[in-house]
Amino acid sequence: MKKTLFLTGMVLLLFSCNSGNKESSETSADGKTEKVSKKNSNKSYDCLKKFEDDYSLLLTKEEMTSVYPINSDKVKEQLRSGSYGEHMYQWPSNRPSFTMEVSGMKMELPDENTMGVKNLSFYSDKSNIKSNIENFDMAYKELSEKELDQIQENLAKQEDEIKKTGEDFMKVRAKRSWDFIEGLGSSAWYKWNEQWGGELVVLAGISKFTIITKISANPDENREIAKKLAEKVLAKCK
Repeated sequence: MKKTLFLTGMVLLLFSCNSGNKESSETSADGKTEKVSKKNSNKSYDCLKKFEDDYSLLLTKEEMTSVYPINSDKVKEQLRSGSYGEHMYQWPSNRPSFTMEVSGMKMELPDENTMGVKNLSFYSDKSNIKSNIENFDMAYKELSEKELDQIQENLAKQEDEIKKTGEDFMKVRAKRSWDFIEGLGSSAWYKWNEQWGGELVVLAGISKFTIITKISANPDENREIAKKLAEKVLAKCK
């Protein structure tokens, strides 16, 4: 998430440096509509602020198990507060372990079931929600050729250190494939990784949070579980 936030800032910085006409974030340079949120509700969801110090109430174990059962006496809970906090549960699955390579060393890791919420953070209370949506989507949507050209043009004007960092992060961003989720909060995007599972990032007014799920090897099943868990969080501001 820290990399995502930094990347978002880098893309916004480089993209906002453009001169000339600004296109809508919903339209690419070739006239094709991007997958970005059409929802411009003025609801701020600022009530979620009270859960930043206690993620166990942001998404409770009871709420999680009402969506998908945690059937294990070996379940592990991870709980911490703050903008990089989390409330996660992990427990054994019947899936085989997988191999991960770190610094040239290979290790076998259990493919555990995982479910929970993390990274609750907020835009300013005075921020414009429509602008929040545009900024949020910029980190996840597929950039148009014109947007990519603008970023590359602006990168060329930066000092060497910023230029190198920007180029590296644009390479990372190019490999990230997110699907837009219609009708969830103000905007939401989902991606699947075979090793680590599903990640659903949700913007709700000024609030942002992430749902993590891996309860099977099926991306669609995990996405639907994640959406239901996100709705449990959003319902706290009804």
